[in-house]
Amino acid sequence: MLDFLFTAIDDRVIDFDTLKLHEKPNQYLVLPKGEFSASPHLVSPVLDMSVEELQKQFSEVAQSQEKVEVIRTSQDGRQIDYVQRTPFMGYPDTITVRFYSQGENSSTLAIYSRSSYGYSDLGANQKRIDAWLDSLKASLTGAEE
Repeated sequence: MLDFLFTAIDDRVIDFDTLKLHEKPNQYLVLPKGEFSASPHLVSPVLDMSVEELQKQFSEVAQSQEKVEVIRTSQDGRQIDYVQRTPFMGYPDTITVRFYSQGENSSTLAIYSRSSYGYSDLGANQKRIDAWLDSLKASLTGAEE
């Protein structure tokens, strides 16, 4: 409703290898096991599917959510930035996702969700990413049946 008031978003290009979290709790980071500068809130799962299939499935989950739009895709196509606006007030939250191949039929992902406004998000970024990952797992379970 008030989306036009809150136009500033975190539009910097995220490098997951060197990312450092800020002191505010209005962010949530999911990383695969490995050498990263930041400590994740959650270690991402390794899935038995190609990186292309994971990207396709995750993109379907993300874009099925309300008020989500893609704002950028990296040149290699493996990193996507989304913005999701909160209901009613329209505060923009930025979600960056990077997909990693772990072999021919194995892949994982990194996700950094953060709010552009405020200090605390009352856990909104964590709830969002947990829900998206749960939806992804449900879609994968449904595809196997």
